[in-house]
Amino acid sequence: MIHMLTRSIAVFLNRRMPRWLPMFACLGTPLAAQVDYATPFTFTFLAGSPGEPGSADGTGTAAGFNQPYGLAIDSSGNVYLADKKNATIRKVTSAGVVTTLAGSTNTVGTANGTGSAAQFNQPSGVAVDSTGNVYVADTANNTIRKITSAGAVTTLAGTGGTSGSTDGTGPAGLFSSPYGVAVDGSGNVYVTDFVNDEIRKVTSAGVVTTIAGSPAAAGTTDGTGSAARFSQPLGIAVDSSGNLYVTDSGNNTIRKVTPAGAVTTIAGSPGIEGSSDGTGSKALFHGPRGIAIDATGNLFVADGENCTIRKITPAGVVTTLAGTPGSIANAAGTGAAALFDVPTGIAVSSTGTIYVSSFQGYVISAGTAAVVSAPLLTEQPASQTVAGGSTVVFHALATGAPSPTYQWYANGAPLTDYNGITGSASATLVISDANGAEAASYACTASNSQGSVQSGAATLAVVATSNPGRLINLSCRAQVGTGASQLIVGYVVGGLGTVGNLPLLVRASGPALAAFSVAGALPDPELTLNNSVGIVASNNGWNGDATVASTAAAVGAFPWSSPTSHDAALVEALPDGAYTAQVAGSSGDTGVALAEVYDATPAGTYALSSPRLINISARDQVGTGGNVLIAGFVIGGTTSKTVLIRGSGPALGAFAVTGTLPDPQLQLFQSNGSSSTLIQSNTGWAGDPQIAVAASSVQAFSWGSSATPDSAILVTLPPGAYTAQLSGASSDTGIGLIEVYEVE
Repeated sequence: MIHMLTRSIAVFLNRRMPRWLPMFACLGTPLAAQVDYATPFTFTFLAGSPGEPGSADGTGTAAGFNQPYGLAIDSSGNVYLADKKNATIRKVTSAGVVTTLAGSTNTVGTANGTGSAAQFNQPSGVAVDSTGNVYVADTANNTIRKITSAGAVTTLAGTGGTSGSTDGTGPAGLFSSPYGVAVDGSGNVYVTDFVNDEIRKVTSAGVVTTIAGSPAAAGTTDGTGSAARFSQPLGIAVDSSGNLYVTDSGNNTIRKVTPAGAVTTIAGSPGIEGSSDGTGSKALFHGPRGIAIDATGNLFVADGENCTIRKITPAGVVTTLAGTPGSIANAAGTGAAALFDVPTGIAVSSTGTIYVSSFQGYVISAGTAAVVSAPLLTEQPASQTVAGGSTVVFHALATGAPSPTYQWYANGAPLTDYNGITGSASATLVISDANGAEAASYACTASNSQGSVQSGAATLAVVATSNPGRLINLSCRAQVGTGASQLIVGYVVGGLGTVGNLPLLVRASGPALAAFSVAGALPDPELTLNNSVGIVASNNGWNGDATVASTAAAVGAFPWSSPTSHDAALVEALPDGAYTAQVAGSSGDTGVALAEVYDATPAGTYALSSPRLINISARDQVGTGGNVLIAGFVIGGTTSKTVLIRGSGPALGAFAVTGTLPDPQLQLFQSNGSSSTLIQSNTGWAGDPQIAVAASSVQAFSWGSSATPDSAILVTLPPGAYTAQLSGASSDTGIGLIEVYEVE
């Protein structure tokens, strides 16, 4: 039968901060994994030209900003920016592509409208909600504006050009230089009312109320509602419970405001300037500005006058992530080597990337650190039944950062060194010469610094049998060309302790493929069987040979209906050794052909001393679409068999093969009648020591011990039909080799 025809196929010059200087925040978004804050952050320039003001849209340094302030980030990783001096609201993708969402450069006003028809006056703070609406603290207009994702601007609260501290709805609610904004999941907007020294709330209907602070009554007092005091509050962030976090810039402190308006100081010492790390009041800030929060409750502060980026844990522990206190410059770098020219806005993405706007540096920077996550099992070990003396492979696989280590267990007891293989070093456990003592329940635990996870139990049954699992069929379908692009199938006859010859049926189908609606079949296949000495036999047209027909029927090969077809076949009894079956066009013709090698040992006559197929391989040009290299194989007998499957591309260069497949992807499918199920896949074997040991044991040519793009799979399979498919991982093409080895 044909086993491969179905296939499943991211300078503020005055060091004292005047009352008009701003700041900002964004609503924290869930982290997909936890950032390892012990690892220094590396900052690079995302957009803008360092030290050069501008207003142009563009990518990276081709874009320009002029006093960029507040930042916010949406669920897709787009950053929104209040470009204060340009009087515009900008959008920056994670790739650094800058566009103008609303406003017109240097056109100051209060007009609502869409895109460039809208006007702003020194916008400072921005926030973005879950549906993509952007909220703006339009500072010099004393208003809070709303921008839809289509760029339509309306005024949510406040009256343009009118300052005050009145609570009310829409234009009746008055502000005095609002700077920071944050938005919660219900669409409520929170505002730092800078001149009024207050924290305000604006509902989605525009209703303005005061949460904490008292108009123009600066101070440092913790308390509830109007009893609390602030001094020049700038940045603001909101967590999922509705708690607000405020950079109280005039006090050099970070404050927390509960939904009930209770204010406490969580970091910094009121009125004391400094740059010390520490817990609570032992930490010092100087003119803190933007603030953001992640889903685990960590706060990030743009410490403006110190020109540093600070982190505050939920316990109030303050550390410096990047920048050098007092070093006013623009520099990409890691940790203290990353320099900022008055960092103002700050936002953190769901993946832990920190974005910073530099007020006088005219740039947006992006900072990343290592991301850690607890292990998650993606592949469980499978139960197996094998013949006594077989090699067994249990395999588990987990994702996680840092990469997990593995510990194997047998009947609950840890395996430290099992049959010469260290079980805790790899996701693969190899049991050689399995016998009754190894019959057990096996499980694997994957662990890293973030936690551990244990696999389900897989049982191993060891049975005595005279019909063990073994390779009994290879089939390969490919496009046959000329010269080096002929189809070459290799196989090895042998086995430890075997004697005698192995009867084989070798076929090359071309015209016979018409029965399977294969287009472009090879018209006139010529089959040549070779060993290390030379040609063993050849055939060009089987001519209805009775021995070929009866042997094909006995091994279950699909029938050739026409005795006069140009398909080719050989029936040979071969001793131990390595052989190749070469398929070419007899008259230089080309097309799709199928090469098959069948173990033709008569039913019921196999003995443990009988020779068998211990290695099969196929080499051909790997293309794209339907022209990938497909090799099918069948495991016969009654027990499972461990096999090593390799997909070589670059490794073929050692044999002076040119035009090899640069980046092979190997996929293993199990055939289920008319469908196939993907069992495993691999792209890049990563220098896996288990693969190297297995390859050496079967005398496969060496790939060395270092990682290469070549791919491999080591697996124990039950009897059945399988397909190994080799393709280019990035749609690349070239010469590739599939090998399937029996692992003793």
